[in-house]
Amino acid sequence: MKKLMTVFGAAGLAMASLAAVNDALISFSTPGPDTYKDGTVVQDGECYVLVWSADGVFEGVKADGTPVDAKDQVVLVAPVAKGGKCPALVYEVDAAKAKELEGGQYGVYLLDTRRPVAGETKVGLDDDGKLSFVNSFATAADDTVATGAGAIASAASTKGVDGAAVAVYTELPAPNVAIEVKNATIKLTVTGMLPVGTYWVSKGTDVKKLDEKVADVPADGLVELPKTDGAAFFKVTGGRK
Repeated sequence: MKKLMTVFGAAGLAMASLAAVNDALISFSTPGPDTYKDGTVVQDGECYVLVWSADGVFEGVKADGTPVDAKDQVVLVAPVAKGGKCPALVYEVDAAKAKELEGGQYGVYLLDTRRPVAGETKVGLDDDGKLSFVNSFATAADDTVATGAGAIASAASTKGVDGAAVAVYTELPAPNVAIEVKNATIKLTVTGMLPVGTYWVSKGTDVKKLDEKVADVPADGLVELPKTDGAAFFKVTGGRK
């Protein structure tokens, strides 16, 4: 049995007591305001994740939301951010799973899942209800989350999340690029960039090998390059490291 419950004071504790005696109950929340690395407050619907690691060191998540360390586990993905914080939640881990995870440590992290969809910046799970796009992650609880059978352990953080660390290299969705050639200058206008990571222009004489970085893309998306003799192909790439 796996349940996610929103907790409201004593009523939440009473509800939690109904769990099977050998199930593990884990509560967590953040006081807010939680922010992304760029300083903006987390959007409603952003994801918090409950994770587990055997050695107590969670190595992070990849761009697709899976753990960097195959021995770590993402136990719960909760797209519940509201009003700049994670509301008080209780998650029930069934007895068999709790037994399997004995001896390790739990933790709570905030994800940055911002991505462009139809001209808007979306967050949370994809249309299939899966975590498929992660820019970065940050610790959302200062204290290690501990739990035991039939017990509630609090993971409420004491500060807002203000320094999201990049999980691994993440390639961002390709932005829109308009190219204009005037005399000896090639002008690129880049739009649709995410407010995270960096973007750069690469070129090459073979469309399959555009590996020469020639310029970074500034915030306004305008890049001017000198036109050279011979054929050249250009590509704009975005990513985080």
